[in-house]
Amino acid sequence: MFKIISHHKKAILFGALLFYLYFRGIGDHGLIDPVEGINASISIHMYAGGNYFVPKIGDSLASGSSLGFWWLSALAVKLFGWGEFAVRFWSALSGLLMILASSIAAKTDSPRSSWQAASVCASMSMCFIVSQLASSHALYSCLVAMAMAGIVRSRENRHWLILSHISITLAFIAHGFEGILLPFLAVIIYSVMSDDYDLLRDFFTWPGGIIITIIFCGAYFVVLAVNNPQIIHFMRCQKYSYTYGGIIGAIVFLFVGFMPYHGFIMRAVYEVFPEDYPAKKSPELFLMVWGLVFFMASILSGDVLAMSACIPAFSALIGRKLVLWLERKSLFPVSVSAMLSFLVIVPVLHMVLPFTRKYFPLIDTAMMSLIPWGLLTGLYLVALWYYTKTKQVEKWARNVPAAALLCLMPLAGAFNLAADRYSVRDIGIALRDKISGKDWVIQYSVNYPSVYYYTLRNSVLINSELTRGVEDVKFIARDYVLKTLWERNERVFLIIPEKLNPEAMPKSNTFHITEAEGMLLLSNK
Repeated sequence: MFKIISHHKKAILFGALLFYLYFRGIGDHGLIDPVEGINASISIHMYAGGNYFVPKIGDSLASGSSLGFWWLSALAVKLFGWGEFAVRFWSALSGLLMILASSIAAKTDSPRSSWQAASVCASMSMCFIVSQLASSHALYSCLVAMAMAGIVRSRENRHWLILSHISITLAFIAHGFEGILLPFLAVIIYSVMSDDYDLLRDFFTWPGGIIITIIFCGAYFVVLAVNNPQIIHFMRCQKYSYTYGGIIGAIVFLFVGFMPYHGFIMRAVYEVFPEDYPAKKSPELFLMVWGLVFFMASILSGDVLAMSACIPAFSALIGRKLVLWLERKSLFPVSVSAMLSFLVIVPVLHMVLPFTRKYFPLIDTAMMSLIPWGLLTGLYLVALWYYTKTKQVEKWARNVPAAALLCLMPLAGAFNLAADRYSVRDIGIALRDKISGKDWVIQYSVNYPSVYYYTLRNSVLINSELTRGVEDVKFIARDYVLKTLWERNERVFLIIPEKLNPEAMPKSNTFHITEAEGMLLLSNK
C-alpha cells in the first residue's frame, strides 16, 4: 500500500489540493436566489415525498428538464442532511470529474499532457464557478466531457466507447436532449471535416454502446411520457433572444470564465483550425470541434453556464499543445499566447469590468473578494511575463498553472459575499424554527424560491414578480390583501425588505422576529 502511495504521491497531493479548493466552504453560505433556490427547492420537495417526475416548489410547478440532477440532490439531502452542502455536493464532485475528463482526453504518449490539461482545467474560472452552484450545469458538463473523452481515446481502444455511451445516456437524464444531440453533432462535424468516417461508424454502430444508449434513453423517454409528458416540452431546443443586458452579461461571464487562459485558447485553436478540406485527422482537431460546438450551443441557447462543457476540451487542447511546444523548445507560441492574454485581461480587468458595475450589482457586492482575485491575477501575469521573457519554458509550464490555481482562493469568497445580498438563509432558518401548523408565510416585494427549501412551506407573494422557471404560484396578491391576512386568526410571517414601509403594512400586532441580509422577518403574533 505504501509503495502505491509513494508511486502516485504527486497525483494524491494534487487530488487532495483540488478536493480542498472545490469543496471548501460549499456549505458555509446560503443559497443564492433564484438559480440555487429553484434547484434546491425542487430537490427538497422530491426528498420530502413529492413526485419524482414532476418538478415542483411546494404547490408551484417548475419548468426544466434536470430530473437526474434533482434526484441526486434529493439523495444527497438524505445522506448529508438538510443543508447547503448537500445540494452543492454533486456540483463540486462534478467539477473534479471535469478535470479528470480533460486529463483523459489530453493523454498522449507522454503523461505530461494529462497533467498540463488537468492543471489548466482546474485553474480555469468557469470550471470552478459552476462547481460551486447548486445547478445541473456542472453535472451536465462533467458527463458530456467524459463522453467526449471516451470518443477521443476510442481511437486507441474501441472499448472507451462504453464510457461515451453511458455518459451520454446519463447526460440526457441529468440535463436534457443536449446531452445526446451535441456529442452526436460534434462527432458528425469532425468526421465531415476530416473525412474520418471510421470514427462516425464506430461511434454509431459499435454494438455495446449503441444498445446502451437506445435502451436506456428510450426507456427514460417512455417513463417521462407516461408520468409527465409536459417535461418533454421543456427539453426542446428553443431560440433565445438576447437583450442588451443579456449580451453584456454573456460577455462578462465569457471573460471571467476563461480566466486566465484566453490567449492560450486562441493560439491553440488557431494552430489546429484547418486551412483546407479534408482536414488532417488528429485528436487536436476533434478537441477543437468539441469545444466550439458546445461553446456556440451555449451562446445560441442563452444558457451561458452550459458553456462550461467546452472547458475540458480547450484544457485538453492546451495541455497537448503545451507538451508539443516544450518538446520542440518552441518559445514563439508561448510568447504569442502570453501577449494575447495580456491584451485581453489587462484592459478588461481595469476598464471594462468597472464600467459594468452599474449593470451588475453582484460585482459591487463581491468586490472585497474580486479585488484580491484581481491582484493574484496580476501575480499570474507577472509570472507569465517573467518566464516567457527569460525563456524558461519548463519552469513556466510548472509554475504558471500553479499561480492560476492560486487565483481560485479569493474567488471562492465571492460566493459568500453574493449570498449576503441574494440569500435569505438566516431568515429561512429562523422561520423554520418558529413556523408550525397552518401558519402563513408572506413575501412582500421579493420572491426568494429558497424560502421553500429552508421551511418546506409555500409562500404567498404580495407585490412581487414571478421567478423565471416557476410556472405558477399558489397565490399572488396586491397590497390591500396584506391587512386582511394580517388580521386573521392564523399566525402570519412576513418577509419584507428592511427599507420598505408599505402603506398597507398594519400598524398594530406587528412583532419583530429577526433581521438579516437586509430583510426583516415579522409576525402578527
